Amino acid sequence: MPTSTRRVSRLHSQDPADAAWRARQAQVDADIEGLSRDPGADRLVAKMQAAGVAPRQRIEKLKVYFRARQNPKMGGP
Repeated sequence: MPTSTRRVSRLHSQDPADAAWRARQAQVDADIEGLSRDPGADRLVAKMQAAGVAPRQRIEKLKVYFRARQNPKMGGP
């Protein structure tokens, strides 16, 4: 009897192409909702992508960036 392999949905996949798709979808959703963009965060993401920073590290760096924006006494990213 053949075994079946479970396919992970794009929403949960660790594949970089699926992660990029999720990022684009998040931008579209934000545009639909009328949420403003943060040019500094966009630049930070672009720099990290160009430098090949791993997705988990990008997430942590973005958390630091936004926490610093909320509390200027913490300093910049």
